[in-house]
Amino acid sequence: MFWKYFTDASATSVASVLAPSDPEVDSKVIDAKLEDQTKQQEVMIKTLNKQLSHCESDLATQMDLVSTLQTSLSDSEKNLLNARMQATELARERDSLNSQIEGLRNELQEARREVIIVRKSIVEDKQSLESHLDEERRAKEHARVQLKSRMEELQKRKSKFACL
Repeated sequence: MFWKYFTDASATSVASVLAPSDPEVDSKVIDAKLEDQTKQQEVMIKTLNKQLSHCESDLATQMDLVSTLQTSLSDSEKNLLNARMQATELARERDSLNSQIEGLRNELQEARREVIIVRKSIVEDKQSLESHLDEERRAKEHARVQLKSRMEELQKRKSKFACL
């Protein structure tokens, strides 16, 4: 594309110089115009070469940037994969711990029920023992009172026998 533009412009300029309208055109004028055009074209070529060099440099920079971004993307994808694996593992661990918590809650609830039953049983046993103890105390007291009354009776009899 560049050469097409360059060739078309050159052909037009050269044709206008080589097609003199006056037969007496001096070859110096043609040479000067050709030399001037050649200088302009050389300046244009240098300018275009500089632009090309600059574009190639930009392209290399952009390619390096693309390479860096691709590497970064690859690393990010690996990190994302690792993070997903860790998240999955943590979810499994969480589920396992939740199951353990639920099991321990059930055990605690059962243990509390057993404690309540044992307490009731102990209270009932205590009341039973206290009532049995009270009965025994009353029975002992009753037996003591009877024994005392018999002893007094025996003492009275003994005194009667001792008097005779």
